[in-house]
Amino acid sequence: MLSEAQIDSFVADGFVAVRGAVPADVLRACRQEIWSALAGHGVLCDAPATWRDPVVRIPCPESEAFTAAGTQPSLWEAFDQLIGAGRWWRRQGMGGTIPVRFPSRTDPGDAGWHIEASYDKNGKWWVNHRSRARGLLALYLFSDVNADSAPTRVRPGSHRDAARVLAPAGDEGMPWTQAAQLAAEASAARPTSLVTGRAGDVFLCHPFLVHAASWPHSGRHPRIIAQPGVALHDAFPLVTPLCPVELAMTTES
Repeated sequence: MLSEAQIDSFVADGFVAVRGAVPADVLRACRQEIWSALAGHGVLCDAPATWRDPVVRIPCPESEAFTAAGTQPSLWEAFDQLIGAGRWWRRQGMGGTIPVRFPSRTDPGDAGWHIEASYDKNGKWWVNHRSRARGLLALYLFSDVNADSAPTRVRPGSHRDAARVLAPAGDEGMPWTQAAQLAAEASAARPTSLVTGRAGDVFLCHPFLVHAASWPHSGRHPRIIAQPGVALHDAFPLVTPLCPVELAMTTES
């Protein structure tokens, strides 16, 4: 369960870390499945010569191990605290993709600042000011991540900038590409923090948090993070009483 101080930090910064959320045995099983999937791309754990691309993405496996990782009680309690009980999809698994970043100085081509998309509209991704369909972005660390191993970059407080960008578009929202660009521009003066920690840590991020991949990866080992969304059944109502995600959307900086 998140402490009051952690919830206050989430409201202010747009993210909070749940340290040690995924047990060691579950981590081992998940990593084995990740490397098994990577082998299908010709990428082998014990053969660095096969690590040719700066990043390889795989779909998150739908397996018992990933179900265990995605349904840890400490995480579901935190989802209830941040989003509100009954508002989010209690998914038996994780979903999303797993970008595995390898030691490389090559531009991966996906390191631009952005916010996450929320819902499909006529075959394209959109987002609106009530974050229709998306409650959180979760970053599951399946490897140790330090400043040298291409950690995700985040801009603390940028969720407020994104909320102001989205507000004039109302419930109609705007295309994700437009929203991502405007949010990145609006938050450009914000400081940058790095998502670092030990394997098993999970960072819970506001759906409007501006973030980006980083490069180069100057470490020695692949960086493995899963990045599923926590889905909403509808959209945040933005009426009192406000949950922590809504507070961050409506409170001025």
